Amino acid sequence: MKRDIFKKESIDTFLKADARLMRTLHTKDLIALGIGAVIGTGIFILPGHEAAQHAGPAVAISFLLAALVSGLVGMAYAEFSSAMPVAGSAYSFGSVVYGEIIGWILGWALILEYFLAVSAEATGFAAYFNNNILAAIGFELPKFLQTGPLEHGVVNLTAVLIVLLVAFIIGQGTMLSKKVENIAVVVKVSIIVLFIIVGLFYIKSTNYTPFYPEQFHGAPLV
Repeated sequence: MKRDIFKKESIDTFLKADARLMRTLHTKDLIALGIGAVIGTGIFILPGHEAAQHAGPAVAISFLLAALVSGLVGMAYAEFSSAMPVAGSAYSFGSVVYGEIIGWILGWALILEYFLAVSAEATGFAAYFNNNILAAIGFELPKFLQTGPLEHGVVNLTAVLIVLLVAFIIGQGTMLSKKVENIAVVVKVSIIVLFIIVGLFYIKSTNYTPFYPEQFHGAPLV
């Protein structure tokens, strides 16, 4: 039993399965895919929320640490993918290097990660859509259609619709998906660049003191 669950999958199995796939993503598409995965709706919400409610200017340290960890993970993935150019991400790498049980665990971890990421992105998008676009045209969804049961609503209708729309786009194939992704990345990067340029004129050094607000230091140790 132990020997079976730790049996290492042959890389030839993945290579044969991938042989039927067409290479439709080029360098710029992969770069856009990576940028699009990093720059989600959360970057427009969480930094301001965490700075205001918890960390203050020290939220920049979180970005620094996240960049460091992301860089190390990116290099690890680059090393694995150059040695084993197969589909499946960490699932494939784990199955070949460590065995099937590790691959199984990593596969389910990826599924749970995608569930969490998609729900967070959809909720963030829905908040912007409801509070900005719908509000701009003078339309407002009923409260019970803006949030889920945990927030005293019934269903976040906008979040559900955006997930279904993205699923439909993905279902049409890689060509349409990469076009939509590339356009979305250009829009998101443009918004961030515009935000930085405009924000430069509103920087006040006094706002950086204290760097980590005293009220967030927690209870003193006794």
